[in-house]
Amino acid sequence: MGILDGKVGVIIGASSGIGWRMAERFIEEGAQVIVAARRMNNLEKLAAQTGAIPMRCDITNHDDVKAVADAAVKRWGRIDFSINSSGVVRPAMIADLTPEGIKEVTDVQLNGSFYFLKHFGNAHAATGGGSVISVTSTTAVLVPVGISSYSGCKAAMHFVTKIAAREYGHAKVRFNCLAPTFVPTAMNSYGGMTPIDETRVDMSTQNTPIGIAFIKESPLGRITTVDDCADVALFLASDLSSSMTGQTLPVDCGNHLMRLPDVTSEPET
Repeated sequence: MGILDGKVGVIIGASSGIGWRMAERFIEEGAQVIVAARRMNNLEKLAAQTGAIPMRCDITNHDDVKAVADAAVKRWGRIDFSINSSGVVRPAMIADLTPEGIKEVTDVQLNGSFYFLKHFGNAHAATGGGSVISVTSTTAVLVPVGISSYSGCKAAMHFVTKIAAREYGHAKVRFNCLAPTFVPTAMNSYGGMTPIDETRVDMSTQNTPIGIAFIKESPLGRITTVDDCADVALFLASDLSSSMTGQTLPVDCGNHLMRLPDVTSEPET
């Protein structure tokens, strides 16, 4: 018997990395899941492996996000959990920001996040409640250098999530954030890290500069993984967290207690 037996929901941003592993983990625990993203070829691979239901969605498109929420309600009559794991980061010092770079990041991380909260908040409220989870970042908890547009949007979502928790509480809809530190995903395949699959890269030696830096700045002395993120998301999506709303949970081996390494040339979660 799985923790999510009988539960149904949506994971946006499931075409690689953290979202991909969440979909795998949720299905392992008995959930039925619609996986959504722009890269349908990746979603179809995930669907073939897990039985997930693939659906194209551009998080920056207001109507796309609504269509996914509507599809879930039409299919199941309700949504028990929804997750936004979409993300893009374009490192730049504030002095070097460009309108194009700011727009690309804010369209995904801010505007798209608002669309997600709106459409899925409404869908959950109309069908009995549930859990809405936004994947944010430890860079919105600490003070990074060189990723102001990314971390600024993520920090905004921490506050907006609290507002959503108040506005939708009467409808039994819970809103929480999951804030990872650097996670070695397939998207972050640089510095000698070798992609294993669409989820992760090979950190077996942990001898990459970014790996060494984050191990040093984490009290638990190890890298945060996609599995760590999926396990905490599983908790937030399940009835085990039924009293929790308006919270941000760092998933970072304690990195938020210490220092964020310089990431001006290194991608984030």
